[in-house]
Amino acid sequence: MYAVIDLEATGGKPSEERIIEVAIFLFDGKDIVDQFISLVNPDCPIPPFVQKLTGIKQRDVQSAPRFHEIAKRIVKLTEGSIFVAHNAPFDYRVLREEFARLGYDYQRTVLDTIPLAQKFIPDLPAYGLATLCEELGITNAKRHRADGDARATVKLLQILLEIDREKYIEGVFLKQPAATGSHPFSKQIEPLVKTTGIYYLFNEKGEVIYIGKSDQLRVRIDRHFLSTNEKALALQAEVRSLRVEETGSLLLAEILEHLALQKLKPAYNSPKDKYSLRLGLFPVAADQGDLWDIRAIRHDLPHLQVADGTAGVKVLARWAMRTGVLPSAIALPKHVPAIEKALRDFSFEGITTHDVGGPLTGKYTPLHQVTWPRPQMVLVDKGRKSGMNTVFLVEDHQCMGYTTTELASETQDLKTLKKKLTRFNQLGPYLNSLVADAYWAGRLKEVKAK
Repeated sequence: MYAVIDLEATGGKPSEERIIEVAIFLFDGKDIVDQFISLVNPDCPIPPFVQKLTGIKQRDVQSAPRFHEIAKRIVKLTEGSIFVAHNAPFDYRVLREEFARLGYDYQRTVLDTIPLAQKFIPDLPAYGLATLCEELGITNAKRHRADGDARATVKLLQILLEIDREKYIEGVFLKQPAATGSHPFSKQIEPLVKTTGIYYLFNEKGEVIYIGKSDQLRVRIDRHFLSTNEKALALQAEVRSLRVEETGSLLLAEILEHLALQKLKPAYNSPKDKYSLRLGLFPVAADQGDLWDIRAIRHDLPHLQVADGTAGVKVLARWAMRTGVLPSAIALPKHVPAIEKALRDFSFEGITTHDVGGPLTGKYTPLHQVTWPRPQMVLVDKGRKSGMNTVFLVEDHQCMGYTTTELASETQDLKTLKKKLTRFNQLGPYLNSLVADAYWAGRLKEVKAK
């Protein structure tokens, strides 16, 4: 039995995507024998581009069931069946991450129709679902909706099974790691479903060839070994060992990942991971006070280092929102339209956006004081195990570094914290911005130190 599945999701970073629609068709090789189709309330905003692509609006999912309400139905419907999807690694990963949030380890044998279409129907211009439908005469009246795409995938699977007269799918494909979910490190990472940390993949020479982080390490590491794209297959051929470093704090994992990438520059991480991010916020003197520019870093260090121009705009928009000033009062004219658009489109940290069409009033506040409202702050995050904490120290409106504590009283001992501190040094501007984002997002707790 085949469980042919398609998901629509919110997009975003891996491990942060949430399902907004699911369709499952049980297919016995000839006919659909059962089905389940539902919108899903993701408990988070649906980005505008996803709404435009799918036609699923925020209002459409408000009264829809949340994932935990349909999880049992999905488990029962797919139990004992082969999980089938077009670009299955995506759908399988997102679904497993949703189950992992519930503490359930969802595993199925997986069949991806993309590599099978490439094998049995060669020389097509592309192998996206839309192209295959056009080339094979498959009707899909609901593109980019779970129902329509899953039905089209059923028809594609039926064609592939008919072409496969030598039973390659059953005899070879379904025994591969990408299908079985079993790989050389499956046992090692089995306990890490809800573990947060950083991991290193090594080749036979002991060289680090990939570094990653996650708050669901097992799901994240599995992706490397269950994917079938060219880069994943090349990585699988080289990996000989794996090391995991638990942190408890996703923020600390992100920081350690960044530091390790700068030092080791692993071959399989993308260039944007391996090298310093080269954009920052810089003050430009003006009559009414400094205006801020988002530009490339040359020789001088920025006040904040940001991932890209969009991240820089978000910082300035948050500043305008929190202090109630016009974007034109804090940023160079070339950035003002983007900041105004951000204020219209988004609500940062749960704050209601201003109507930027009208005048905003408020006292001008320096950016560093908006980033860190107090010159000295002690911020606490989760630790590697129960009773431990990760602590970030802010001094003179800059995050200086981090340390770990095992006793609650240690988080209030400023003198000891300073002695144990691992300092950010030359990467300070970027790491400072990472911690600031986590602080404003409510992921860090501030404590009073003595």
